[in-house]
Amino acid sequence: MKKLLCLALVLALCVSVFAGCGKFDVTKEDLGSYVTLGNIDEIQYSELVKFYNVRRARVAAESPTFYINAGYNIGFAVTSEIVNEDGTTTALADWTRNSDTDYVKNYDAFRYDTNVVFDSALMCLTTDTTVSVATPRLIRIGEAFSFTMPIPETCENTEAAGKTVKFTVTVREYLPSLYTDSEITAKLQNFYNTYIVEKQIVEDGDSIQIDFVGKIDGEQFKGGTANDYVLTVGEGAFIAGFEEQLIGHKDGERFDITVTFPADYEDETLAGKEAVFSVKIDKIVSDGEIIADNTPFESLWELKEYYRVESYIEFAIADYVGSVSTPVAYPKKLVKTFEEIYESYVAQVVTEKLAQFADEGKSYTKAEVKDMIYPNGSDKLFIEENAKSAAYHYVLVHLLLAEFDLEYTDKDYRKDLAQLASSLSRTAADLEDMMGAEILRMSFIDAVLAEHLMSRIVGAPEFRAVETEK
Repeated sequence: MKKLLCLALVLALCVSVFAGCGKFDVTKEDLGSYVTLGNIDEIQYSELVKFYNVRRARVAAESPTFYINAGYNIGFAVTSEIVNEDGTTTALADWTRNSDTDYVKNYDAFRYDTNVVFDSALMCLTTDTTVSVATPRLIRIGEAFSFTMPIPETCENTEAAGKTVKFTVTVREYLPSLYTDSEITAKLQNFYNTYIVEKQIVEDGDSIQIDFVGKIDGEQFKGGTANDYVLTVGEGAFIAGFEEQLIGHKDGERFDITVTFPADYEDETLAGKEAVFSVKIDKIVSDGEIIADNTPFESLWELKEYYRVESYIEFAIADYVGSVSTPVAYPKKLVKTFEEIYESYVAQVVTEKLAQFADEGKSYTKAEVKDMIYPNGSDKLFIEENAKSAAYHYVLVHLLLAEFDLEYTDKDYRKDLAQLASSLSRTAADLEDMMGAEILRMSFIDAVLAEHLMSRIVGAPEFRAVETEK
């Protein structure tokens, strides 16, 4: 299904020319003459992790700006200064790493509880960590930002202990998290449902599952309601004051939490307003114990990182196989078919941009707009490269079907199409008109192949086997 959504973004407008793939009959072709399939008998998990990180690096390279969140890995230079009572500052050498060779590398955001205040300052647009701010910080590579932070008396650095320190941070590189915490919630829920040892009282650091309904002036507001939401108390996923008020409540208890949205909250309709959340606690678990007892991981962060990688593997494992396989030749008929698709796609992009300019009162010719989007005739290279890539993927998929001795029937297609249509509240005919039957079919086949390829992964972290009742 995920592959379907990815393909649909590109091909939704123009796949009618590909219907049935009549120009290239896979049943009559020697597919091995086009692609040499890589070794898929045993797919090393460690190689898939590398593949995941390559994708993260590629995403990072596409944008020098980003919003940091849990799961992000960053490298940054930092200068640290103690803020004196008279407002002057004194350099703190121990916490300053600000050269081309000596800077903080491979820093995992929200990995360690002791760094949560610092990490929250990276995430939120604050200059003083003692003031609650919900506005996310847009980080730009190479652009410095500063914030002050009180250091606990118990800090091992005696020079900084009990003082306020000003940190000036300049991010040099980053790797994004391809999947947010909310996108791996279902996996976490399944983990807890499988291995759960429930507690009765909420403590800081526990993971809990809650239902909540938020109201302002007695009226529910958008985004303020959820069921079976999993959060870790103390991670700062909610606005200030929410998680603190969960501590001490019991499993199954219903109660209200009152908080006030910050005056600079990103949603102006909520900014500065008091909200009352009606909360019901469904489950309470201590992550440290349940994770350590049932997995090779030591923390919730490590478990989440595993699920982020797993989510990507489920989506991209066929692409990984493509990366370790070798194109021998590109079938001309198939490439031509995809070229027609991408030519139609380019034409549609230009037409839409032309219409946008017209709405803005700007007058351009179609040729001028095309050159803006695809300068110096780069549309030809775009079409050629994507057509070859799509043809390679098409042949690869059918080679894998043969490898697994699978047959994807019309009955299978109708069943998957009906399921997708229902999930999107559309009709099957609408989806076929919008995306094309062949592209839909290919997407469904990708999902089937992913299941089989996943079964050949070796070296993945192993979880404790769960005993079943006989």
